[in-house]
Amino acid sequence: MRAREDGVILINVLVALALGAAIVVLMFTSQENLMDRTRRAAAATQAEALALGAEASLVAALRRDMEVAPETDHMEEAWALAAQEEVQLETGSFSVTVSDAQARFDLNALAAGRLLQQQTLARLITVLELPDRVALDINDHLIRRGPVRDLAEIEALDAPTRAALAPYVSLLPQTGDVNVNTASEVVIAVMLGSPSAARQLVKRREVAGFLTKGDLTDAGIVALNGIGFTSVVYDVESRAEVDGLAVSLTSRLLRRTVLGQKEVRVIARSFSSHGVDADPLPAPPPFRP
Repeated sequence: MRAREDGVILINVLVALALGAAIVVLMFTSQENLMDRTRRAAAATQAEALALGAEASLVAALRRDMEVAPETDHMEEAWALAAQEEVQLETGSFSVTVSDAQARFDLNALAAGRLLQQQTLARLITVLELPDRVALDINDHLIRRGPVRDLAEIEALDAPTRAALAPYVSLLPQTGDVNVNTASEVVIAVMLGSPSAARQLVKRREVAGFLTKGDLTDAGIVALNGIGFTSVVYDVESRAEVDGLAVSLTSRLLRRTVLGQKEVRVIARSFSSHGVDADPLPAPPPFRP
C-alpha cells in the first residue's frame, strides 16, 4: 500500500515538473516572439523614417527650383539630379527616384470632351497598335464619369492594354500641358502629330539639355496646344531598408502658389513593406488635393 502511494506521489511530481518545464518554454518562446516583433517594428519605423526623409529631399529640391528656375523644368536641374542610387548608411540603405507626371499625355484632359485631346489619344492608340475601340472606351468613360485616379477605374481596359498605355499616359489632378523637356520622343510625336519634328526636337534636347520656344519655332511648330516647358506634378518613389525589412513609399507631389506663397505639397502617399517575415505597414489615408 505504501509503495502504491509513493508511486502516485512520484507521478504527481513528474507531472508538476513537466507542466513547469512547459510553462518555462512557453514563457521563453513568447518572450522571443515579442522581442522579434519589437525588433521588426523598430526596423520598420526606421525604414519608414528614411523613406520619408528621401521624399522630403525631393520636396525641398522642387521648392527651391520654383525660386531659382521657374521658367523651365528639365532633367539636368537639381530636382532631377536629387534622385539617388542606393546609398548605404550605418542604419540601413535608401534610394529615391523622381519622374515628371507631365512627361506623359494626361488622359483626364479628355473629360472636357475637347476634340484636340481626342485626336491626340487616337494618334497614341495608333502608335501603340491598340484596337480603335480602346480610344472610344477611354473617351466614353471620362466624358460620362469624369477624371480618374487609376487606369483600373476604366473597366473596359484589360490588364495588357493598361500596361501598354502606362508609360505614355498620366492621370493628373489638375489640367497641365505635356512638358517637352521631359517627355519621350513617342509622346512628343503624338502631341505634335509629327514624328520627324519630335525626332529633331529630341536631338536638340540631347545636345542642349532642354528646349525653348525658339527651338519649337525652328522646327516649324507654331501652335503649342497642350505643349509646355514646365511641370507642377511629380511622382517620387523612395525605398529604404533596415535590418532586412524594406519599405517602399510612393508619393505624388504638387507644386503651386497660394496667396503669393510657393509650396510643394504631398497630395498622395502610400507605403508598402516586404522582407523576411515582414508585417505589412498600415498605410495612411491619401492626401486630397
